[in-house]
Amino acid sequence: MLRIETVLSGKLNAGTTGHLRSSSTSAGSVNRSDPRETKDKSLPAAGHPYFPRQHMIRSIILILLFLTVPAIAAEAPDARLSDDIALAKATIALLAAKDFTSVRGRLDAGMGPAPDETLDRMSNLFGAGKPASVETISGTETRNVQTGAGNSRILLEYGVAGKWLVVDVAINTQADSKRFTRLYITANNQPLRELNAFHFYGKGLVQYLFLAGWLTVIALTAFAMLIAFRRHAGWSRWALILSMPTGLTPTVAVNWNTAQIWVIEAVSNSAGEVIPIFAFRYPMAMYGQTEIHVVYLYVSAPLIALGYLFWHWWQGRRPMVPLVSTTPTAE
Repeated sequence: MLRIETVLSGKLNAGTTGHLRSSSTSAGSVNRSDPRETKDKSLPAAGHPYFPRQHMIRSIILILLFLTVPAIAAEAPDARLSDDIALAKATIALLAAKDFTSVRGRLDAGMGPAPDETLDRMSNLFGAGKPASVETISGTETRNVQTGAGNSRILLEYGVAGKWLVVDVAINTQADSKRFTRLYITANNQPLRELNAFHFYGKGLVQYLFLAGWLTVIALTAFAMLIAFRRHAGWSRWALILSMPTGLTPTVAVNWNTAQIWVIEAVSNSAGEVIPIFAFRYPMAMYGQTEIHVVYLYVSAPLIALGYLFWHWWQGRRPMVPLVSTTPTAE
């Protein structure tokens, strides 16, 4: 399909290291025990050499790296995708130069006919001069690992004479053949980063209600983490604090511009849409951007934090049990 769209539009104290003390008694000397050593040593103190705080800090750093490195690696550009991006840019250059025969030779037959009139209208959007800027907005692909066949979806933005052209293409790869199965061009009077920038004003009831719920979940989680920090010590404190921002329910998201709501973990198949009962999201609430830089908010229920808050509230409601003295009183 060919389509033209025109849119005129926004100190650490290393814990004091534990010391080992030894004493020897000579004949006739009295061995007095130090009352400070009578306390139970079954559990090591916070600064005990077997549980130094440095190890805890290293563990936290390793956890954060474990969560972030896979995401960074997933964003590394694939060589085949880079080839498709280069092909898309080269084809647009041919279109702007009005080499319609070469452009038509790269289109898939399933797109239907591409008459010169349609291609000429698309070419005229770029004008006679070179684009002032070319930016790759996004690029995604699905490939067969064994054969290399697959599809890529690419969004490019060209800055041309006071307007910005968004080129949306899809490329199908079969063996050594690459064919365009999608070619759309949309004209805007602002770049996508400005057009889809995050603003608080001018939104609807859905966005503001979702934002209120999003902030409430973050505040409740922070409150639960604060209570856990004050009530617990040692590894239990840090284990609770690190686990509380974990979302364990399906993640609900809202598009900040269009108010569209969807479930991130939902999977569509022939039977319809399938939504899991439990999911994993860390942290439980955050924001992201779509392929065209539209901000969306998402949240998953932090069941550990909410359960801890309920347990804390329930403990506060329990009546105090009076202390009964078992020492006999003199009559």
